[in-house]
Amino acid sequence: MKTYYSCIDIAFVRYVPQFMQHLASNSKAEKLGGKITFYTSEDFLTLQTHSAIKSKIKESSDKVDGIIFFTLRQFFNHGEFNMKFVKEILAQGKEVHFARENLSITSLADLDRVFPIIFATQHGTQRDETKEYWKPIFELI
Repeated sequence: MKTYYSCIDIAFVRYVPQFMQHLASNSKAEKLGGKITFYTSEDFLTLQTHSAIKSKIKESSDKVDGIIFFTLRQFFNHGEFNMKFVKEILAQGKEVHFARENLSITSLADLDRVFPIIFATQHGTQRDETKEYWKPIFELI
């Protein structure tokens, strides 16, 4: 049975509470024939760098098969899709999954295949969440 890290989206809690995000991640893990063994989330200070999940991956690199993020938009917190981070995860032999979109990336070929979805999501996010939308959060940092 595969095991996964669950990484909820702290910036999306105003729309989807943590409890619901955990349910979605657990459901995604079950669909993959696995289970969630560790939980984490970024805080507002680490949204752009993903440093919280990066450190967790290093700590448990041999204990999980991949990471289930709640939503693809977690990779747009700095404006553009963080392709480098996805590639870093894949290079470590880990899978990347997104519960809300029911999307899985297990290889560079998968990343190429889902690129149109990533591109469309990025433009939708930029349209719906202008820089002014995030201004109150970044003023707190």
